[in-house]
Amino acid sequence: MHNFQILHFNDVYHLSPQKREPVGGAARFATIVKEFRAKYGPDSSCVLFSGDLFNPSVESSITVNDLGIDVACFGNHDFDFGLPTLKALSGKTNFPWLLSNVLDSESGNPVAGGKRFHILEKNGLKLGIIGLVENLPPTLQYKDFIAVGKELAAKLRDPNGDYAVDLVIALTHSRLPNDILLARETQDEVDLILGGHDHFYYVGKGCEVINGWTREEVAGSEEDNGVRVVKSGTDFRELSIIECGVDEIDNEEGGTIKIIKNLSVTRQEITSTVAEDPHFAELITATTSNITEKMSKSVAYTLTPWDCRSTMLRTQETAFGNFVADLMLYAYQSCYHIDCSMLCGGSVRSDAIYPPGEITLGDLLEIFPFEDTVVVIKITGQQLWDALENSVSMVPKQEGRFPIVSGLKIEYNQKADPGSRLRNVWLTERCQPTPMEESEKQNIDNDSEENVPYTIVEKLDLQKTYTVCTRGYMASGYDGFTALAKPTTQFLVDDENGILLSTLVRRYFLGLYYINAMKFNKSCEDRAKEAVLKAVATWKKLAETKREINAHKNVLSRNIQEALNFSLGETIEVNDDDSSDSSRNNDHTDFVKDWVTVAPMIEDRIVTVDF
Repeated sequence: MHNFQILHFNDVYHLSPQKREPVGGAARFATIVKEFRAKYGPDSSCVLFSGDLFNPSVESSITVNDLGIDVACFGNHDFDFGLPTLKALSGKTNFPWLLSNVLDSESGNPVAGGKRFHILEKNGLKLGIIGLVENLPPTLQYKDFIAVGKELAAKLRDPNGDYAVDLVIALTHSRLPNDILLARETQDEVDLILGGHDHFYYVGKGCEVINGWTREEVAGSEEDNGVRVVKSGTDFRELSIIECGVDEIDNEEGGTIKIIKNLSVTRQEITSTVAEDPHFAELITATTSNITEKMSKSVAYTLTPWDCRSTMLRTQETAFGNFVADLMLYAYQSCYHIDCSMLCGGSVRSDAIYPPGEITLGDLLEIFPFEDTVVVIKITGQQLWDALENSVSMVPKQEGRFPIVSGLKIEYNQKADPGSRLRNVWLTERCQPTPMEESEKQNIDNDSEENVPYTIVEKLDLQKTYTVCTRGYMASGYDGFTALAKPTTQFLVDDENGILLSTLVRRYFLGLYYINAMKFNKSCEDRAKEAVLKAVATWKKLAETKREINAHKNVLSRNIQEALNFSLGETIEVNDDDSSDSSRNNDHTDFVKDWVTVAPMIEDRIVTVDF
């Protein structure tokens, strides 16, 4: 019997360890990879990666060349900055990239320097590796992943062909239901499927699970009738070690073929008990030292948990989702009358719970790693209805399209047929002040109006035009939101002029910080008054010297927005110098707790019904 081993991982976003177990981190991950190679040897073992490295990762692509990856498959977010950027980034790696079923529309060749397949030889076995994805940008030529899987497997396995491989392994970047479908439809052609894209851990029922881990039932696994599919979690927090035993048997043509006789999977969590690899630790320190201090800075204090788990955000209303949607609703309210805002659960990426307490800048970037903007569009009620239908079409599957809304109340039946699940949609209005008004009119500790509900303004009119604040990704039609990408959609704020989600949240916290500092700190008030007097004097001087052109520039919308940003604390630091004095740092923490305290809550904006 031949044996070979695989270390598999996917979807990595952060080099540094997180606060909660399994803490992960590339340095500890590297320790496990080196132990794996030392145990099995390079001639018998391989390291395989299933996509999403170059985005939304901020730094993780820096270290991958030292992990000894044998071959990788592109993921959907690797394409976020376009083909030229992806080609340049992948060209700096020391391992091949695969994409078998997505080709260049003009040439028909693999994109971004990728390959359609790759051959590995391990312990006397020839392994054909292919890369399959469920979708990618529409500018590329997409081919059905099942058809391509069958085609390439037959080509690679042909005993009289150029490759004559013994086994075929598919690296995929697809949702679990599609991986299971692929496994079922190609059970005679593809021996093992190693998937990415989903951020949860899953081992198919056709694999033996060892090391004490209990297989969990997850949404989308209903059709698993014994498939060999492995999904290895996310973010340097876990990986899979797969041990394969291969036998040679007779085939119907009188020859022999090799099959995987037994396959066991060990789930390895990267906990704080794993020692950091010194080389990686040094590399990561050098990479992140200049931003560590800023990332650990407390920017807010929450009284209620921020539940940012994918399992929650992609299936139901959450308090944190409501909070972000509210900020989106008010972000451009001074310029436009925004009727509602709509986000999707896949916009939040940390997959963690943040308990009551301090929120750091690093937490915000962990939650919102995408460089994606908040845009404002004008669409019909019918478009909005269709977009919301798409949002709830896949429940209870953990799809990133699940809605996060403000200014709306939705009723839907999740047991109805997809596309016909919505029952009612209403436009709503807050009864309590906006976040800015609230900070001005009442103390942070005053929760007398904390649970005041919204009021129904009107039922959604399919013929009416509405102004909607949403994510640029959704307005471009991704994740099934084609209803938002109609030619009739009018952009009031487009990708070029919108602000990032993480910046929006941070700007709100900075503004809340500064306004309350003004309220409680007389010196801040004095400085602001002085600044206003200087501005008035400057304006008067400009007028007196007939420099009308410059004066008029100061009331352009862009300049007004910059001035508002300044007044909201975007460039103002309160009690925040470079001093390392511990008492100064404690003062800053107290200020944040007193002045930037929030308490997101669930308000029954998204309700399931049985009619």
